[in-house]
Amino acid sequence: MHNMQKKLLGSISILLLLLIVACGREDDNVNNADFQGSINEVKENSIIVGEDDVDPEASYPTYEILIDDKTKFSGEVEAFKDLDKFVNQTEHSIVHLWVIDKGQDNEIDNRIVSKVIVEKE
Repeated sequence: MHNMQKKLLGSISILLLLLIVACGREDDNVNNADFQGSINEVKENSIIVGEDDVDPEASYPTYEILIDDKTKFSGEVEAFKDLDKFVNQTEHSIVHLWVIDKGQDNEIDNRIVSKVIVEKE
C-alpha cells in the first residue's frame, strides 16, 4: 500500500507540473491575443494597427495602441526601438497584441499593451 501511495503521489506531481507548463505557454499562443492585424504606422510611444486581410475598396477601423516600458516584445522584434525599422523593411508584418485594460466591449483603442508578438506574414 505504501508503494501505491508513492506512485500516486508521483503521478499527481507529474500531472501538476505538466499543467503548470501548459498554462505558462498558453500566454504565447497567438490565438489568445486580444487583437491580430497589421501595423500601419509606428509613432513615438504607440503603434497604429488595423485589419490584415482587407478589401481595398472597404474602410476598416484602425486603433492606436500605447506602448510603455513594461510592454514585452517577441517574435521578429525584441524591442520597440526596432519595430519601425522592421515594419519599413517587411512587406506584410503581422502583430498580435495583449491589451492590459480593455474598455467596455473589449475596446482596445488608446489602451496599453502588455505583450506584442511581431511576425512576417
